[in-house]
Amino acid sequence: MTTRRIGLIAAVAAGVFVLDRVTKAAVVTSIPLHETRDIIGPYLRLSHVRNTGAAFGLAQDRTTLLSVLSIFAVLAILYYYRTIAMRSPWLAGTLGMQLGGAFGNLVDRLGQGYVVDFVDVGLPDGPRFWSFNVADSSIVVGIFAVTFLLWLSERQRTEPV
Repeated sequence: MTTRRIGLIAAVAAGVFVLDRVTKAAVVTSIPLHETRDIIGPYLRLSHVRNTGAAFGLAQDRTTLLSVLSIFAVLAILYYYRTIAMRSPWLAGTLGMQLGGAFGNLVDRLGQGYVVDFVDVGLPDGPRFWSFNVADSSIVVGIFAVTFLLWLSERQRTEPV
């Protein structure tokens, strides 16, 4: 992998990590635990939540297991993605998004035993999505983006000229 691609991956990962840390700190200092602030009415709210589980509230109170799995996920991303990150800067960027998000949540788990979540989306008096944070968003968007980019790349290689 070229120094330039490694730099891109590191810059994106660092940007996501810093944004995640800053937003979590802002929520912790400005919104009491379990309280909510409307942003766009009841559709989009900021809620200070502590998540001891994985994404979508799975595996609650399994911090040690989730921390170990997070470390393995980071190592797997670095190992398996090193070849695809060479294909394009966009793919390298998605790797940085996933790494920055994984590190952001890992720091929470190891340091506090929980992850701070705060984005709360849903319908008024209706169903609500699970709370999430910048790290979660970055991981999910990165996974969808890398999947789309790999699909697009494969499609372009198999189309007749």
